[in-house]
Amino acid sequence: MNQFEIFFDGLYLSLVIFLGIRMLLINHEDSKTLGAMTLLLGLGDSFHLVPRIIANVMDNGFVVNSTSLFIGTRVSSITMSVFYLLFYFYIKKTKDLKNKGLDITMLGLFVARLITVLVSFKSDANMDLISNLPFVIMGLIDIVLLFKNRNLETFKRLYIYVFFSFLFYIPVVLFKKAYPSVGMLMMPKTVMYVLIVLKLYRNLQRNFVKRDLMEYAFAYLLSGILVGASYRELSKVFEVTKYMSLAHTHLIVLGFVLPGIFYLLIKNSDLADEKIKKLFNLYNLGIYLAFTSMIIHGLVDSLMPMRLTEIGLISISGVGHILLTISIILLGTSALRSREIKRA
Repeated sequence: MNQFEIFFDGLYLSLVIFLGIRMLLINHEDSKTLGAMTLLLGLGDSFHLVPRIIANVMDNGFVVNSTSLFIGTRVSSITMSVFYLLFYFYIKKTKDLKNKGLDITMLGLFVARLITVLVSFKSDANMDLISNLPFVIMGLIDIVLLFKNRNLETFKRLYIYVFFSFLFYIPVVLFKKAYPSVGMLMMPKTVMYVLIVLKLYRNLQRNFVKRDLMEYAFAYLLSGILVGASYRELSKVFEVTKYMSLAHTHLIVLGFVLPGIFYLLIKNSDLADEKIKKLFNLYNLGIYLAFTSMIIHGLVDSLMPMRLTEIGLISISGVGHILLTISIILLGTSALRSREIKRA
């Protein structure tokens, strides 16, 4: 199970953080709010999931990394609170709700959550439990509002995802000390977060056009810079390997440079946008798998992970590079062929 969690956490963080950056760059009135929500979700969770990835390949890793894990869970507690506060204001803006009493209630709950989380840094188990009360109430308010507006396409199924995220979360808060295995519920909770993010991302999406290649390219450039900065900072705390720095260069070259070249080749061509979208989705999947495996490699290789982990990383990386190769060939040949047809 520990080996599975390594891949689960790594793939989750890569997806959510990249989508957060991508959403910020979309030309939409809600892109800043939804992008900030998603990026906060990913970055906040990384504070405790990165130490968990490392702990899962170490002997007695959860004891050795207990301080990092403790601080990380508190950081993610704060960022998740901001996430649901912003979610509330997104719902409010979309439906043009005017309820000052509810606004004050949400802000009050957020402040209470923030204060109790900060107090819980003293490792007070009771305060840790108390700090979750305002958070759960914030979530319930969002769930009720989403349920009331469930017929609106923008909010379709979101109340289900948020409801189940809390349904999986609450037993962990209540019983994790007595029954540590209940912590496994954090995985389906995370799946709910992914579904929330994907729905919010779809709310921002428009019909694919060739110029979107450059938006993706810029998102990959920013992601590459973020990975480079993360490598530098993480190396001060953990024994990360240079594999992680390869993710930095891969994202810049494969994520920024190549899509830029593709865009220059096809921007004035007659190549159908739908065809480009399908091929580029394949390309995106390849990059996602390849650079995620590099990041995980960088985090765990120095700790000599189990053979099963090594096989998993090789497999994910291999599939990613195969998809990249296929998509590059198809995109390149399609772009060149369309230019030749236009000249003719």
